[in-house]
Amino acid sequence: MADFPPAGVSGGPAPDGPNGGASVSASRLWFFAVLLVIGMFSLEFGSAFAAMAMDSASAGVVVTLRMGIAGLILMILLRPRVRGLAGSDWAWLAGLAATMGLMNLFFYLSINRIPLGAAVTFELVGPLILAAVRARTPRSALFTALAFGGVVMLGWSGLRDLTATGVACALIAGAFWAGYILTTEGTGRRFSGQTGLALALTIGGISLAPIGLFTAPSAFLDPWVLGLGLVVAVMSSIIPYGIDMAALRVLPAGLFATLTALAPATAAIAGVAILGQHLSPLSWAGLVVVVAAAGMALRESAVTP
Repeated sequence: MADFPPAGVSGGPAPDGPNGGASVSASRLWFFAVLLVIGMFSLEFGSAFAAMAMDSASAGVVVTLRMGIAGLILMILLRPRVRGLAGSDWAWLAGLAATMGLMNLFFYLSINRIPLGAAVTFELVGPLILAAVRARTPRSALFTALAFGGVVMLGWSGLRDLTATGVACALIAGAFWAGYILTTEGTGRRFSGQTGLALALTIGGISLAPIGLFTAPSAFLDPWVLGLGLVVAVMSSIIPYGIDMAALRVLPAGLFATLTALAPATAAIAGVAILGQHLSPLSWAGLVVVVAAAGMALRESAVTP
């Protein structure tokens, strides 16, 4: 979990960074970009365990365990105070909890219906539209378009055997991903450290529990599923979401959204390095395009006031 010096306290705005009006050094931009990549690798490993869990449980159960266990761990470690929170604070927490939970639920539903590469490609439409809307310059918008082109090249082999339901679930997940970026940015301005994340994960886990209980109640008593849920909670929620919370106090939301295109690139690299998978020439070209577009977007953000 990344817990850097807080950019603000509950109920108050961040004093610096893109959300507070001061410029951000190029070194800080690159530092948090590297952290995001680390979080993406953690998320990819966690996704492998989530897939194993879904062999024995429903998507609703996996998402409930992922958020609920992560929230419980953070609540024990951080012991956040909830007394005195304003209604607007709770609104941001509810928004973050909803976008996190529904983003993951619809993504898991999509990969049960269409190939993973296709699901990731369609899901990225949401955050990359956000990146285009938030682009500070025409060049930034161009880099976003290049990043999406690279993602399509990476996932091209999976763009077959599609179902309308699977594509729709992936697009809905992408819309909630864009919402997650915005609500993480807003929550990070109102809560210090990882307090907001702890509360939002707890709210999300409790809210999604009825779905899990309705779809596969016995899975909550399966030690194998619970063990996998613990691993997924740490690797797919606490680590990457903690990094996201810290990064969005420094990186502009538009740049952050562009950098999400690195997610399928990290998955491809992990597949080659760890699983011995082979990429087609088109996939290698797509990987290069994505990394280059992300690097150019970072460089553009560093020189654009």
